[in-house]
Amino acid sequence: MLPKTNIVTSQWLEDNIDQPNLIVLYTQMDNPVTGKTDSNPVAYVPNSIFFDFENVFCDADAGLPHTMPSETSFTEYAQKLGIDNNSIIIIYDNKGIYCAPRVWWMFKSMGHPHVYILNGGLPNWLAQNMPTESQLILGRKYGDFNAKLYKKHFISANEIIHNLTDITLLDARSAGRFDGTQPEPRVGLRSGHIPTSINLPFQLCLKDTLLKSSQELKTVFAKWDLTVDRFLVFSCGSGVTACILALAATEAGYTRLAVYDGSWCEWGARLDLPVEQ
Repeated sequence: MLPKTNIVTSQWLEDNIDQPNLIVLYTQMDNPVTGKTDSNPVAYVPNSIFFDFENVFCDADAGLPHTMPSETSFTEYAQKLGIDNNSIIIIYDNKGIYCAPRVWWMFKSMGHPHVYILNGGLPNWLAQNMPTESQLILGRKYGDFNAKLYKKHFISANEIIHNLTDITLLDARSAGRFDGTQPEPRVGLRSGHIPTSINLPFQLCLKDTLLKSSQELKTVFAKWDLTVDRFLVFSCGSGVTACILALAATEAGYTRLAVYDGSWCEWGARLDLPVEQ
């Protein structure tokens, strides 16, 4: 039976891990400031395959970190991982809920119908003493998934600047970075935020390593009286934690959503774009 929401519990995954069409994807990212790579975990969820959105599933020529790849490229590499159109994809990361939502949003945007996030990620799995394996695996076969990009899931800087009055921008960065009192960690970026945007640090959508319940998330978004038919656009430093907000909004019942892929890496560097503090 397919999950009823976009997240699954560790118990659900343990109960279903032997389903023949289940694909478990593990992801992690380099430190966005220092560039240093986290050490590999000592254990993984069984049958985990690495999904590299920083170096493989990305547009290397975009000039920005981990930008969305083309349909052709995404299809090619997803098939190499053994992903089919009818696969049930479960994604998790090493921190809990951090970069797994980015991979979830990528698959949703590329048209895969069955993609979910392991709530709490690897920390929660280990805390519950679930079965583990010491190594990742490779795709066991060549899959048949064909990506079809839903372009409205992403928005460009130029689209934002021409539609500021018609969208609600939610920025997942910290309050200090949003209001310019804390310097940007990346060299060469201005401080501040996109005009009209609202600060919603992604941590407010989490409880320890877990995503908050749908009712709790509705309360988070209710602070700004955002009706469910409002067009919400999410940004952050480089398009990763913005996807935590996209996940949270989806669980809270919002459907008109987009991620600004360039996020502050682009906006903060482009002197032709306005900034508020």
